[in-house]
Amino acid sequence: MALSPARLLAAFICVVCVLRVSFYLGGASAGPLTVASVMGVAALQLPISLPGRRRLSAALFPVQVVLNYLPLLAEAGSWRAGGSAFVAASALLVVSGPAAWLLLGLIVVVEGAVASALDRTPMEIYYAVVAPLNVGLMLYGLSRLADLLDRVGRERSELAARAEEVERLRLWRHIQHLVVSSVSAVERLARRARCQGEAEVVRKQVSRAVAIARKALDRVRSLPPADGPIPVPPRDRDGWIVRQATPILVVTHVLFIGQSLFNFAADETFDSGSGDVGYLVLLPLTFALQFWHLAALRAGRRPKGLVWTLVAQGMTIYAPLVDGETSGLVVSGFFAGVLLLYARARVSWPLCTAICGISAVEGWFTGGPLLAGYQFCSALATALAVYGLTRLVTLVTELRRTRAELVEVAALRERLRVGRDVHDLLGRGLTAVVLHGELTLRLLETDPGRAMEQLERMTDAARAALADVDGLSAPDRRLSLAAEVDSARAVLESAGAAVRVDAASVRGPAEPVLAVVLREAVTNVLRHSTSGECVVEIAVEDGRVRLLVANDGAAPASDEPGTGLRSMRARLAAIGGELTTTRTGDRFELLACIPVDHEDLTPTR
Repeated sequence: MALSPARLLAAFICVVCVLRVSFYLGGASAGPLTVASVMGVAALQLPISLPGRRRLSAALFPVQVVLNYLPLLAEAGSWRAGGSAFVAASALLVVSGPAAWLLLGLIVVVEGAVASALDRTPMEIYYAVVAPLNVGLMLYGLSRLADLLDRVGRERSELAARAEEVERLRLWRHIQHLVVSSVSAVERLARRARCQGEAEVVRKQVSRAVAIARKALDRVRSLPPADGPIPVPPRDRDGWIVRQATPILVVTHVLFIGQSLFNFAADETFDSGSGDVGYLVLLPLTFALQFWHLAALRAGRRPKGLVWTLVAQGMTIYAPLVDGETSGLVVSGFFAGVLLLYARARVSWPLCTAICGISAVEGWFTGGPLLAGYQFCSALATALAVYGLTRLVTLVTELRRTRAELVEVAALRERLRVGRDVHDLLGRGLTAVVLHGELTLRLLETDPGRAMEQLERMTDAARAALADVDGLSAPDRRLSLAAEVDSARAVLESAGAAVRVDAASVRGPAEPVLAVVLREAVTNVLRHSTSGECVVEIAVEDGRVRLLVANDGAAPASDEPGTGLRSMRARLAAIGGELTTTRTGDRFELLACIPVDHEDLTPTR
C-alpha cells in the first residue's frame, strides 16, 4: 500500500532523526544534551513541515535553530558537523523568496566553517557541507508534496463551485440567445399582425411567429449541448512545484555521486589494482540507469525491458561485493527508491527493507550496531526521498487530471439541472404561444374576431414566456403553487377546455416542487390532448400532498415516457415522492404524492 504524502513525510523525518542520533552516538563524547537536542529539532520539524500546522512555524523556526546549535556551545567536543538538515529544510519552508535560498547557503557555509574550525578531516568537511544541503532539499520537496495534496483537498469544493458557476453562465447565454431572441421575435410579429388589416398579411406574420416558437420549443425540450469545452480553473503553482521537484532530484543524486567520488579520493587504503577501480567504472552506469528509470516515470511511461534494466542497476551495486568491495552500498538507497516506484507495494517494500538490511549488515561487521542502524536509516531515508519526490512530479499530473474530471462532473451536473429547469419551466409558455398561433391561423378565415382574440393571447403568452426566463435565471427563484394554479386555469380555458379546480393551500418545501409538476402536467395537456375537460385537485392527507391532473381527449400513448415525465419523476424521487400515470380510453390521469415536510435527497455527486 502506497504511503500518503503526510505519512511519508513523517516517516522520513523519523528516519532522519534516528539516523542523526545513531550518528552522534557513534562518537564517544556525545552527551545526553546533544541527543536530546537532535530529537527536539526533529520534533519541531513535524509541525513546521506537515500541512495545516504551520501557523506557529515562524515562532518554532528560531527555537529549532537554537536547539540545533546548542550542543556546539555546550558540548563542542561531541559536535558532529553536517547535522543541520532540518534547519535547512525549515529555512526554505518558513522564509519566502530569494532570502530562503540565501539562508540555506549561509547554513551550508556555517557547517563547513565549523567543521574546519574543529579540525575535521577533508571528508568530514565535505560531508558537513553536502549533508544539510542534500537532506534539507529532500525534506523540503517532501513537505511541498504533502502541502500540495492538502491544498488540493481544500480546493475541491471551490473548483466544483466555480465549475458550476461558469457552466451556469454559459448555459444562460445559450438560453438567452435561444429563448429570449425567439420569443421576442414572436411577440414583435404578433403585435405587428394585430395592427394589420389584411388577413393574408396577418397570416404570414403569424405563420412566421409560430414557426419561430415551434423551433424554440423543440430546442428547449432537449437538453443543452454537452460537448462544449469546460474551462478548468488554473493553478499556476502546480508548474512551480514540478519545476522545483525535478532539480531537487537531480541535485541530490549529483551530490551523492560527488560524495562517493570524494570517499574514494580521501581513502588512504585505495588500491588501483583492487575492486575500487571496478566500482568507479560501474558508478556512472548505476546513475545512468537510475536517471533512465526516473525519466521514464517523469514522462508517464514504462520503459521497455524494465525487469532487465532493474536487474542491471542492481548488479552495478552488488556485483563488487564478490571482491569484497562495499562502496556501492552508499547509493543502494536510490535503487530501493526506484523499486518502490515501479514494483507493487507487497513486493517493493520487502525488497526495500532487504536492500536497507544489506547496508545494515555491512555496517554491523564494519563498525557495530550503531553503524548498522545508521546505514539502514541512511538507505531508507534516501529511498523514501526518491519515492516521494518522483511521486510529487507524477502526482501533479494526476491531480490536474482529477481536477479536470471534478470540474467536468460538476459542469455536467449543472447542465442537467439547468436543462431540466428549462424543459419544465419554459415548455408551457412556448407551447401556449404555438397553440394560440395555430388557433389564430385556423380562425382567420371563419371567425376573424376570435382570431384576433387568440392573437392577443399569443402576445400575452410570449410576454409570459419572457417573464419565465427572467424568473428562471434568478438565483432565489421560488414558484408559487397558487399562482401556478391560476395560470393553469387561464391557459387551459384559453385553449378551450372546461377547467375544474379544487386546490388546498400548500406551504413549505413541497410548494415549489408541486408548482413545477403542475406546470409540466398542464404543458402535456396542451401538447398531447384535445381536452374538453381538465380537473386539477390538490389535497393534504396524512402528512402528504396529493396533486391530481386529469383530462380527456388524450392522444394515444407512446412506448417510451417523455422527457417531461422522466424529469418530474426525478424531481419527486429526490424528495421522497412518487409519480404515477393512468390511462383509461382517452382519459389521462397524473398523480403526484410527496411528504409535506420533505428532505431533499438529491445526490451531490
